Amino acid sequence: MNSLTKATCRSTAYWVTTPVRCTALAQASINPRILIVLCLAGCAGQGEYFRDAGTPPAPAALTLEAWPQRELWTGVVFNGDKIGFTRREVRRAAGAPGRYEIESEAVIRMRFLGIDKRINLRALDRVRADLTLEAFRYEHEIDGSPLRVEGRVDGQELVYSVYASGSQETKHLELKDKLYPSSAMALFPPMQGMAVGRRYRYTVFHGETQAVAEAEQDVAAYESSTLFEGKAYRVATRLLGLETTTWLDAAGRPVFELAMRGVLVSALEDEATARRYLVEASLNKRDSLVDFSLIRAGPIEEPRRVSRMEIVLAGLPPGFALPSEGGQACRDSRCVIDRQALLAQGDPARYLRPSLAAPSNLGEISDLAKRIVLDVKSEDQKIVNLLLWMDANIAKEAVDSFTALDVLRSRRAECQGHAYLFAAFSRALGIPARVVNGLVYSEAHGGFLFHTWNEAWIGGRGWRPVDATFGQPHADATHIKLVEGETPGELLPLVGLVGRLRVSSMGNLSRW
Repeated sequence: MNSLTKATCRSTAYWVTTPVRCTALAQASINPRILIVLCLAGCAGQGEYFRDAGTPPAPAALTLEAWPQRELWTGVVFNGDKIGFTRREVRRAAGAPGRYEIESEAVIRMRFLGIDKRINLRALDRVRADLTLEAFRYEHEIDGSPLRVEGRVDGQELVYSVYASGSQETKHLELKDKLYPSSAMALFPPMQGMAVGRRYRYTVFHGETQAVAEAEQDVAAYESSTLFEGKAYRVATRLLGLETTTWLDAAGRPVFELAMRGVLVSALEDEATARRYLVEASLNKRDSLVDFSLIRAGPIEEPRRVSRMEIVLAGLPPGFALPSEGGQACRDSRCVIDRQALLAQGDPARYLRPSLAAPSNLGEISDLAKRIVLDVKSEDQKIVNLLLWMDANIAKEAVDSFTALDVLRSRRAECQGHAYLFAAFSRALGIPARVVNGLVYSEAHGGFLFHTWNEAWIGGRGWRPVDATFGQPHADATHIKLVEGETPGELLPLVGLVGRLRVSSMGNLSRW
């Protein structure tokens, strides 16, 4: 079917966006891992494309043993460009009676700042006949950097480990309810018997964010459309505060799906058509991600010298509170960023510990950090030395990494990779450091871009913003902090902001 050619649903606003400047020449850089989360979450679609399909058939529950189709392929369109495909296969588990495997694959390829971004996600979930999770293995690869998550449900406990370059974390979580994999969410309504008005609630393990959360699904309507063949139930799925709309036909096939308010679209295709995107992507010269994330504002001349700025943001989702501490004072949607203000306070102890993304306990990292600051006593000067070394030795490229060790070994990274490596270096030297995510102004692109930097606890005075990408021991006031964290789960609130934020007003700028 060629529904993808019709599926560039109108967005009510044209979001022209770009990530943040990652080189001294104002090249942009966004945290590309956000794209993984974006590709798995979204919002309801455009109502004018769909119409009531009349009386639906009587509800009929499907079973895994007699699932109508074993393998499905879909093509994926992001912001008008075809960027990849997904594949799902349902089969019996070999040598395990009463067990089934759901194998999922997503392959994304898109241009970002003139560079081909390559994202591969593979998942294998072993489930019981009722879809409850028994064991799993997830493999993620972004620009050659690997990450693996594997585990199992043992009674009322979920045990899983996360593996990345030089890092491993194992977690034990107590379960209160039955647990399902996120790959089962498209299978759950057909197995319950779909009928308009039905609602399902159950607990899901979301492998990309390693989060256990409640999923809620509503069968909202029975519809037909020019965007897919036949008739299908419209199912709204909410998970982790995000919403996706999927049209499932009576055979349980996801014939069409909308996310990110129509910016992300997927539809059924045959295997050959789905894989053809590799050729299309290689010919496509448009930066789809860049065209999605820029928040136009300004101009601001010499943004790296701005020491104070007042700004009002619009488009914040309900319940999202802008951080307000130290040099960033926010009330509702209005913020004053003042780098002359007192630094933020708090307990820095936990930001000395190594983490999966910043394994500061590895000799390869800690030994180098100590050599970089050899004979330096002042913490302020240690920060400067670290930034100078990174500027000279880590290329600023739109290449993603899962850990600081990835960055150190490849000697290249985007803004998040720089923040991971700085955090690892700093912690190895006994200087608490945390990773923060937000916006920064790019003079080259005429607006604010999503960006990642650090805050370091220096000399007991408080949390000072440090930007390793720009080489700033004290980051300028165009940095607007939105969330703290270095894991996909901690980044999740950004999904509700990308493509929605606007600058209502900005002014009262001062410079160093």
